[in-house]
Amino acid sequence: MPKVKRVFIGIAALLAAGLTHQAASAQVGAGYSGSSSMTTFDNEEGMRTLGVFGICYASNNLTDALALIATEPGSRAEADTYRRLFRRDSQSCLGEATELRVPVSLVRGAIAEGLYKRGAALPANLALAAPAAGAPIRTLSEAARCYIAAHRDEARALVERIPPGGRRELAALNAMAPAFFRCVPDTARGRSFDATLIRFRLAEALFRMAPAPPAAAGQR
Repeated sequence: MPKVKRVFIGIAALLAAGLTHQAASAQVGAGYSGSSSMTTFDNEEGMRTLGVFGICYASNNLTDALALIATEPGSRAEADTYRRLFRRDSQSCLGEATELRVPVSLVRGAIAEGLYKRGAALPANLALAAPAAGAPIRTLSEAARCYIAAHRDEARALVERIPPGGRRELAALNAMAPAFFRCVPDTARGRSFDATLIRFRLAEALFRMAPAPPAAAGQR
């Protein structure tokens, strides 16, 4: 069996079994009750391979990559688009692998990160803003945009300097956790979040959110 295929199947098996090698609690910010944590899967090679796949796919299949990103995460449209794009028996970006057996949330995230790293032009209809101040945050994607509104540099350092998966990613995200979990909705308090999924949501937010304009000279 080709190595790449083993890697992708390994990711799917780990996710299905819910196996983790490290979990680190991070208390939410002051004024919030409960705590949340981030976990990472013991398949760093597989996650790095997925990251390489995302860059390759974004570079060679731009229209399809944007079509997937245009759907709402977790929606029927996302699932249908994923099946349409990956229904063929082979994909050039998979090398010798014959199928892609990874949850759509991670495939989408890897492709979004690939679009960001390749500097793909963002269509106007895909641009997103940070949630309005005081607006309820309902999804992990909205939490990611909430975080990036005030912590873009930290998110960029993670996405640009640290590969997906593994202890370095988890350590970086745990350092970011107090601020990030202030953006997590109350209904998600106490949950455990996959570190790489958070990373991929941050990458998509970086791609889809324009940086804030610089303050005018002398402005306070």
